[in-house]
Amino acid sequence: MKKLLFVLAFTFIGQQAFSQMYIVTITNAYVGGCASGERTLTTVTPTGVQTHICIPYVVPSGGIIELNQELNSIVSQGYKLIETSYGGAGLINGYDEINVGSCFIFAIP
Repeated sequence: MKKLLFVLAFTFIGQQAFSQMYIVTITNAYVGGCASGERTLTTVTPTGVQTHICIPYVVPSGGIIELNQELNSIVSQGYKLIETSYGGAGLINGYDEINVGSCFIFAIP
């Protein structure tokens, strides 16, 4: 009986952990209908709602500021950054541009 209770409790906790994730990716402008001088910041909430935000693709134009604001809003809800992937090129290239393919995954600890 204790084993069954343990298995059920573990299953419930496991399902809760997987359902509490935010995914944020940086993609090309055409994905979110942004202008040619922008990148699309796509956010997927734990409930599966996908939103697109257009941000400048050049750092001096404020691209990092808007990316930082979006990531901070997720962290302020209690989520922690658990995985970062830059698609092999880094977040910012040698021309001060935000690279496409960056991905940030947040979860409740």
